Amino acid sequence: MLGTCRFLPSALLLAVTALPSGGLAQQPTKATIVQMHAVIGVGEEVFLYAVPKQLGYFQAEGLDVGIQGAQSGTVSAQVIQSGGAQLGTTAPESVLQMREQGGDLVAFYQIKQNPGTFLVVLPDSPIKRLEDLKSKTIGAPSFGAGGGLALKANLRDIGIMPDQYTALSIGAGPAAFAALVNKQVDALVTWDAMLGAAENTGLALRTVNIPLQDSLGGMTIATTESYAKSNPKALEGVCRAFTKGLHFARTNREAAIRAFWQEFPTTRPANLGPNTALKNQVHILDRFLEKAMMGVPYDGKTGVFNPVAWQNSQATYQGTGALKGSISAESGYTTRFVDVCNAFDREAVAADAKKY
Repeated sequence: MLGTCRFLPSALLLAVTALPSGGLAQQPTKATIVQMHAVIGVGEEVFLYAVPKQLGYFQAEGLDVGIQGAQSGTVSAQVIQSGGAQLGTTAPESVLQMREQGGDLVAFYQIKQNPGTFLVVLPDSPIKRLEDLKSKTIGAPSFGAGGGLALKANLRDIGIMPDQYTALSIGAGPAAFAALVNKQVDALVTWDAMLGAAENTGLALRTVNIPLQDSLGGMTIATTESYAKSNPKALEGVCRAFTKGLHFARTNREAAIRAFWQEFPTTRPANLGPNTALKNQVHILDRFLEKAMMGVPYDGKTGVFNPVAWQNSQATYQGTGALKGSISAESGYTTRFVDVCNAFDREAVAADAKKY
């Protein structure tokens, strides 16, 4: 997700106690994760941070890990590149943009095998495919980044130019879905967590496929090559801890949400009963994992890169002018850490999830 934003201030690091080694207590290694969105909610922060923090997976690696937010994938990439955080979530195009500008940002784990963006319409809408969007009004959080930009590019590919439809940047959340219900827009670009939250209100929606979006690289986790070189054990430890968190969440969604509430109590809806609140947030997590883990078996290796998706992302954003294409797509990621991230006892983590 490309754009120009200012860095957000670092969040308070949350300390954990390191276990003594060799008779001497060692100070835990500190690391900060920055997310490509500003607000804590049900999404990657469930398994990337809350579960490994609550289950002691970070502590077991001798780590003191904190989390902070950013307004977009571009901003999170900038924060990591500047040293404001050691690693974080961003988009392939943001990694490549940083590298084109002379940075050494590099992705080391692929969270989403599919970007998780949806085009939604009301059930009785005549819109069945992208060709039906001609002369229609389309809403999106932005048409300059993410799914809105991908839809714009896809429409151009099938011969529908920007002057043949109306594009409205209407943000995200309840107001965007209200615009759809009130017929202010005919179709709405949204993403997995927002779709899940809207469905939790009882709103009936139908999805329309965005073929180009499905071919692009999804959310990734990046660091700098300099940090990876000087702190490989810390990076391996963080990665192994959150990969455990992901396996935990895939094993028991309810337990993952409870761990999330324990870490972030204010995310538990105060206006709903506990059972309804749990059911609703599990549904949002289901929507997230549906696209993120597309094609990844439950016991399969996670974090694996799809070279074709990265090439497609580069070509798409080069076509919009956001990327120059002066470097190879493959230079934006490394497969060095994927195996070690997955090197843990999956049965033990599954047991943790079942008894939490």
